[in-house]
Amino acid sequence: MNLADGADSGESRLRRVRDRLHDERLDGLLVSHLPNIRYLTGFTGSSALLLVEPGVATLFTDFRYEIQAREELVRGVALAVISDGLFDELALRLAEEPPGRRIGFEPAAITVRDRQELGARCGTVVWDAAGAPVEELRSVKDAAELARIESAVALAEQVLSEIVSEIRPGRTEVEVAADLEYRLRRAGSGSLPFEPIVAFGPRSALPHARPGDRPLHAGDLVLLDFGARVDGYCSDLTRVMVAGPAESWQRELHAAVNEACVRAIAAVSAGIPASMVDAAARDYLAELGLADRFGHSTGHGLGLEVHESPRVHRLEERPLAAGNVVTIEPGVYLPGRGGIRIEQDVVVEAFGCRVLGEASTGLLEI
Repeated sequence: MNLADGADSGESRLRRVRDRLHDERLDGLLVSHLPNIRYLTGFTGSSALLLVEPGVATLFTDFRYEIQAREELVRGVALAVISDGLFDELALRLAEEPPGRRIGFEPAAITVRDRQELGARCGTVVWDAAGAPVEELRSVKDAAELARIESAVALAEQVLSEIVSEIRPGRTEVEVAADLEYRLRRAGSGSLPFEPIVAFGPRSALPHARPGDRPLHAGDLVLLDFGARVDGYCSDLTRVMVAGPAESWQRELHAAVNEACVRAIAAVSAGIPASMVDAAARDYLAELGLADRFGHSTGHGLGLEVHESPRVHRLEERPLAAGNVVTIEPGVYLPGRGGIRIEQDVVVEAFGCRVLGEASTGLLEI
């Protein structure tokens, strides 16, 4: 199914972008970030620009994607198949318009070189950094988007239940990671949202460890952080287990992180600053003397990208909104011993939130 969910949703999204252009007194918006192009038009190719103007939206792409674009584009988006570079065709298009038009661009999605090229090739245009208007729209999910994220969560949880039997002493992190990736793709995941994290023993204290050749030993902590993608939308899941009976310190550390996760989830609600959700987890861990071993944010937005707005960060004062989907993932990492991180995906609601998925967060002994 088209990611813009048909004409009505696609046209609605473009209309909201145009409303933003009107408010900002812009004559157009150049969209260059591919997830944003996908969100507005349904186009899933890897080379494109989108020019949104009051009366028309035009997708610029090349011959490789012509058939694909005609199949995917929502109603109201014109297709321009280029023969030269994207910026060459854009310059020709803008040269037809009166000089002095104010066009916004996405400052986080354009290189300095491309910005210079825009100025050189489209000299009659006044280019304005437009912030992140499409990302702001994307942060609030509609029912179809939520359904896709829930499917991605369910797929990841299914694979989690399957992979447990494949984790045993002697197997390496790389071997388990390869099994994990294979099972995700076989179960129906599209391209993976990120390279899975599989870390054994002391290496689980590396928050973003890359799978290596270390074999699993009895008594090791096992940290798995991975996700699935369904129709473009991501899930993100972290669970921890132990190879054999858990030691007391492992149980205590896991219980602390699990309680921090529970408290942060309980704090999630529309209108609540994201910093308060972060504080719910961080303050509890501080009470236990673990604050200095929790060095990352509590969570992040999920959608077409695995990391998107809003951030669940100690400095993020913007309130959460109903329809935001965020991760809640406190962690504590002890160098030389191991780390615990528990990650849940939740959708923000008017009063509270709903956890997406059913997998236990308990410490599994395998």
